[in-house]
Amino acid sequence: PSWKMPWFKGWAIERKEGKADGKCLIEALDAILPPSRPTDKPLRLPLQ
Repeated sequence: PSWKMPWFKGWAIERKEGKADGKCLIEALDAILPPSRPTDKPLRLPLQ
């Protein structure tokens, strides 16, 4: 925390996979879980 934002104590999130917490934007971006991709379905590509 900085002296400009003494009220900010950080962020925390709890999910099924576990708990994540941090203090800055980079840590928040690193804590994002990518969506699961359906690997059991056929690949579909749009043709134009």
